[in-house]
Amino acid sequence: TGSPAAADGEPADADPAAGQPAVAGWTLDFMRRRNGGFRGVVEFLIASAALGAQEEGAKFLSLSGAPLARLDRGEDFGALQKLLDYAGKALEPVYGFRSLFAFKAKFQPAYEPLYMAYPDPAALPAIGNAIGRAYLPHMTAGQGLRLARKLVA
Repeated sequence: TGSPAAADGEPADADPAAGQPAVAGWTLDFMRRRNGGFRGVVEFLIASAALGAQEEGAKFLSLSGAPLARLDRGEDFGALQKLLDYAGKALEPVYGFRSLFAFKAKFQPAYEPLYMAYPDPAALPAIGNAIGRAYLPHMTAGQGLRLARKLVA
């Protein structure tokens, strides 16, 4: 069971200030235009969703992240960030991280960093595999090996 819902869909007794869960905003994700779909349809849908969220009193609307793409602020990064930048550049033709980032920039977002927490550096290969499968679910083992060789070369 759950708490009775108020008119806005929140539990009637939700109190975010007291650490009780409440919806403060929305995230839009998995935005795709079908081949043959009219240009501008995704932009229209995002704008419509933003207006609807605003009318509902949402404090924010997130367009989610663009993995392996980032705002270039001229900062000096360590080896891990350089490796991630290289992977993003190499994988751009396969996934389009940077083109997704550029698309989302049209909406003049406020950029917030995204972090990944993991229990142990030894878990990173398994995490990388899981993330790869999430973004490229139909990639075969052979295709994955060829892509890995290309990334390392």
